[in-house]
Amino acid sequence: MKIGNIEKPTFIAFRNDFLSLAGQITGCPVNPGDDWNKISSSEIRERIIKDFIRLMEERYGFAIVLKGPLNDRLGSVEGVVGELYHIFSTMFLVEVINSKIRAGEKRVDV
Repeated sequence: MKIGNIEKPTFIAFRNDFLSLAGQITGCPVNPGDDWNKISSSEIRERIIKDFIRLMEERYGFAIVLKGPLNDRLGSVEGVVGELYHIFSTMFLVEVINSKIRAGEKRVDV
């Protein structure tokens, strides 16, 4: 699935980007199985989420819109990444459809 020439990332690539950014911000390695609420402070976790959303917006041209904050979500880092990826994937699909409509294409391949 693509928006123009931009390919949708796999979950693994998306997760790796998130883990890399989280590690840069916290200064220590972050693993998918880590307890999300034990990663630094709530403020730092909020910064990780906001910076990651900004990175995805720069890369893909749209922002991930969250229903609510994820900085204090219970569960693992993988759970947070999974929720972000689900929202991202839905919005990516909408952008694919919109780009096809704007281009005047009648057939939409997903």
